[in-house]
Amino acid sequence: MAGEAGLTRSTKSIRVQRHEKAQGSWERIIPDAVFVITPQYVSELTTLPSESRNKVFHAIASNSISLIALSETGTVPGLMASFAELYGIVVFASVYDEFLLESRLARLLREKLENYISMHGALVSVSGIGVMLVGDSGSGKTECALKLAERGHRWIADDAIEIERRGDLLHGRSNELVKGLIDIKHRGIIEAEELLDARAILGDSVINLLVEFVSESSPRGVHADKSYEILGVKLPCVEIPGFPQTRNSWRHVELEVHKLMSAMERGDS
Repeated sequence: MAGEAGLTRSTKSIRVQRHEKAQGSWERIIPDAVFVITPQYVSELTTLPSESRNKVFHAIASNSISLIALSETGTVPGLMASFAELYGIVVFASVYDEFLLESRLARLLREKLENYISMHGALVSVSGIGVMLVGDSGSGKTECALKLAERGHRWIADDAIEIERRGDLLHGRSNELVKGLIDIKHRGIIEAEELLDARAILGDSVINLLVEFVSESSPRGVHADKSYEILGVKLPCVEIPGFPQTRNSWRHVELEVHKLMSAMERGDS
């Protein structure tokens, strides 16, 4: 990394721009964006006459670029290090290719600036209470979510849950890439509508409770009440036995929802 003075810069933009190999592309820089370039394009900069190279650097600086990410490299070359120090713009190197780096940075910016995060788990609405089921892969989350949906509750998401903070509440929904899909052990990925009635499927929900599937050998113990913080919001959290003790896990979830609803009615939560 170079240009540490630029660490004090702030950004409100979630835009990430890859430099494209096209004539005049240096003149089409998106203001306030994070800029991703490859070593190949840095090499091209070194071949430019100093006057032309300075114009490029000025174009970057005048568009309030807060960060430059160099893909497919582990070092920041001297030319870019000098630029970083001169203009106070952070330049860092990454081994990711330009497309993966663009995607990772865009996701990170979205999480930080839009109160958004993605988590692995299953999401259901039980008697109107949004319950996120988390735990290790194979711990029984999907099986439990399906059983709850079969019992008249609502299924929302499996595997990848997008969580957004709105005020003091967390809202959950399925990631668009896996929306409406369920990954079932030994069967593969199946459309939710093939397994559930359309009325049992819900688009999103406020998240009120987190249930974590843990092994009985967990040092924290099973069924220990605690809280879990997501995006600055604390959720009540309870641990229940994971696989292979998951045959009646839906009973545990319904019981915890009933307890939470009673607490909410009393004003305890």
